[in-house]
Amino acid sequence: MTTLSQITRSPALIKQEVMSVVADALDSLLSQGPVSGRTAETAVWDLLLDVGRVTLAAVLGWACWSSTSRESASSPTARLRLDRDYWLTQTTTLGKICVPLFAYRDESGRTQVPARAEVFPLHPHCRSSELCLEWEARLGSQLPFRQAEEALRDFTHGACVVEDTTISRHLSAVGSLLGSEWTYRSPEQVAKTLRERATRDSETGRPLLYLSTDAHALRRYVDETWTSKWKMINGIRLWCIDGRTGEVVHLGGEYTWGDCQEVATRVRRMVKRLIPTGDDAPQVVLLADGMPWIWERVLSELPADTIGILDFYHATEHLADYAKVRFGAGTKAAKAWYNKTRAALLGKRQYTKKPSTTRKGHKKRRRTGPKAKRTIHLSDNPHGAGEALVNELLADDTPVEAQDSVLALLHYISGHADRMDYPAFRARGIQIGSGAMESLHRTASQARLKLAGTRWLAENALAVLNARMVQLAQRWHHFWAQPQLTDQLKTVFAGSAS
Repeated sequence: MTTLSQITRSPALIKQEVMSVVADALDSLLSQGPVSGRTAETAVWDLLLDVGRVTLAAVLGWACWSSTSRESASSPTARLRLDRDYWLTQTTTLGKICVPLFAYRDESGRTQVPARAEVFPLHPHCRSSELCLEWEARLGSQLPFRQAEEALRDFTHGACVVEDTTISRHLSAVGSLLGSEWTYRSPEQVAKTLRERATRDSETGRPLLYLSTDAHALRRYVDETWTSKWKMINGIRLWCIDGRTGEVVHLGGEYTWGDCQEVATRVRRMVKRLIPTGDDAPQVVLLADGMPWIWERVLSELPADTIGILDFYHATEHLADYAKVRFGAGTKAAKAWYNKTRAALLGKRQYTKKPSTTRKGHKKRRRTGPKAKRTIHLSDNPHGAGEALVNELLADDTPVEAQDSVLALLHYISGHADRMDYPAFRARGIQIGSGAMESLHRTASQARLKLAGTRWLAENALAVLNARMVQLAQRWHHFWAQPQLTDQLKTVFAGSAS
C-alpha cells in the first residue's frame, strides 16, 4: 500500500491519490440510491471534507518534501527519518490533518527538520492553521467563546473542533497585533471618502469630519480579584456623514484602558496619520460631552480651526435637571420652560397657533410633494445661543431653593457657551449630537463585552475590542492578507509561550 510519505514526494502520485479518494467517495454515495435533499447535501459535504483533508495533507507534505530535499542536497550521506516523531498534526478548517515532515539526519548525526520553520512556523505554539486561526479570532470577537466553539464546529460540519479556551488564547494573541493602524481606515480611504461622500460645511465648502471620545464601564479583573467594580474604558471614533443617504460612515476608532493623557496621545497620532492637510483638509468637528479634560487635552491636539461642539443631548440633560428643581419635577411649568429653552437652543421659534377655520365635516386634502424644510433661526445674541441662555438665566428671578441649581447650570453653560451656538452650527449643516459615539459603544463593545456574568482580563477585552474595530473599519481581510503576517504571528505566539 502506498503511504502518504511516498505519495507526497510526487505531484503525479498526489493527483492519483486525490482522484482515487474522489472516485471511492462518489461510488459510495451513488450506491446508496435515491436520497433526500438534506441527506444528499450532508453526504456531499462529507465527501468534500474527506477529499479536502487528503488534498491539503498531500500538498503540505509535498511542501515539506521539497524543503527537505533542497536542504539535504548538500549532504550526500543524509538519511531520511519518517518515524512518527517527525509527523505533525494540525487543526484546519477542514479538520485535523497529519503531515510527514521528512526530517533527515546530517553528517554529524543531528536530525534536521527544515519544514518546521518553512511550512509550519507557528507550530507548536499554535496548532491551528492560519485560516483556522482567522476563523477563531473572528468568531471569538462576535460570540462568547463557548458559542464560538460551537459555531466553528457547526460551520465546518463537525470537522473542526477547537476548545473555547484555545479560541480565547488565540484571539488574545491576534488582538495584540491589531493596533490603531488597523482599527482605522487607511489614509487613502479616509481622504477618498471625505472627498466623494462626506457632507460639506455650507460656509467653507470643506468636507465635515467628526471626532468624538467618550468612556463607558466594563467589568474587569483588578487588584487580583474578580469582585472589583466597573472599570472605565475610553473610546475614540472618527466618522463623517454620507451626503446622499445621511448615514454615518465609520472611518475608524479605538479603545484604551489608559487615562485622559493616553487618549490625547492617541488622538495626536491619529490626526498626524489620517487627517488630510492642504487643499484637501476637511473641517474637523469635535463633538463631546462636558468633561473638562476633553476640551483641555484633546481639542489642543486637533487642527487649529477645529470646531468644538458640546453634545446637544448632554446640554439638555442639565436643562432638565435645573427645570425639576426650579419648577418642580413633572410640572407643566417645568416642561414648558424646558421645551421653550430647548427650542431656542435649536434655533426654533414658537408661533401662536391660529384657531382652525375648517368647517365641521370637511376633510382637507393631503399635501403631496417634498416636505418643507424647517427654518433655522439664528440667535439674536451676537455671541450665539449659549450666551443668550446665560443672559436669560442671569435675568431670571430665581427662588432661593433653586439658587445652587442655577449656579451649577450657569457654571456648566458659561464654560461651553461658544460650543452651544447650535442654530449657527445647524445652519452650516454641522451635526450637534455625538450619537455616533454612543452607538459605537453599543456595537463595538457592549454587545459583546457586557454579557451576563462576564468579567474581563484587560488584554482579553482589548483583543476583542480591537478585532471588532478592525471589522468595523473594513480592514479585516487586509490584515490577514499581509505577506509578513506569518512572521508577526510567529513572534507573538513564541513570545506568549515563553
